[in-house]
Order: sequence, then structure tokens, then C-alpha cells
Amino acid sequence: MKDRLEKGLVDIGLLLEPIDVTKFDHVRLSRQDTWGLLVRDDHPLTEKASLVADDIAPYPLILPLRNSIRVEILNWLGLEEKELKIPLFYTLLSNAALMVAEGLGCAFCMDGALAIRSDPRLRFIPLEPRRMTHSVLVWKKNNLFSPAASLFIQEINSLRSQIE
Repeated sequence: MKDRLEKGLVDIGLLLEPIDVTKFDHVRLSRQDTWGLLVRDDHPLTEKASLVADDIAPYPLILPLRNSIRVEILNWLGLEEKELKIPLFYTLLSNAALMVAEGLGCAFCMDGALAIRSDPRLRFIPLEPRRMTHSVLVWKKNNLFSPAASLFIQEINSLRSQIE
């Protein structure tokens, strides 16, 4: 999405932190999503209410392809990629959820993203200590937008000024 924004292919995007927003005007949304692990309902980890790094490290892990997110996960785990069993990476959580449902591993994800895919065979278990992420609505600085996009951005800025 960030690449498409930079190339002018889309006017406005919703991105997840951590993200460099120096090239963009943006609004950081107040809602936070909790990081956790998506597992099959028959996985041994489903007995736990939350997970620490030592719980997770022995299992095959499906990680996001986005480097900045992967680095955050690896820092939280206190391990390097080569120390983990990583059968695959994902860009779309819906694809990762399919892989988890098939028993290929456990996927790091956020609870808010699970609304995309509700499969009764899957369970989300939060990380401990809690890891939270904000979403950011962004658009290119000093860009000429379509009338519809301009009106939307004006409305966002108006709402933002009322809140602040």
C-alpha cells in the first residue's frame, strides 16, 4: 500500500505501525490491535490464555513478510530467524489463516485483523507482555487529489481538529 501511495496509484491508504510516515500527511487512529498467535483449535497452545516467547519458539511459525513487522516479532521473541522453524511468510492474513487451518504452523497476527476471516477451527491467543499496534490513515503531502479524495481528506482534517 505504501508503495502504491508513493507512486500515486492510490490517494489514501490505511497502514499498520510501525511505518515511516515522513512523506505523508496522516492521522493515527485511536483503536489499537493486540498482537498474538493464530493457532488451530486442536493445538497444544490453546490451553493458555496468553503466550510468552518461550511458549511459541518451538513451533513452526508463519510470519508476516513485511520486514519491519518481522523485526518487531523477532525482537519480542529474542531470537533470530535462523533459530526458528519458519515454513512460510505471508502478506495476506486470509492466506496465513488457511495455512494455519491446514496445520502448517501458527501465524503471528493482530486480533483486529481476524474479522477478515472467522473460522471456528482457529483461535487467537494474545502475547504477553501485550504488544499493541495502531493503524494510520495516510495520504501524500502536497498532492493534487480528485475532488472526492480532497473532500474526504478535508473531512478527516475537520474531524481531527474537532478532537484535538
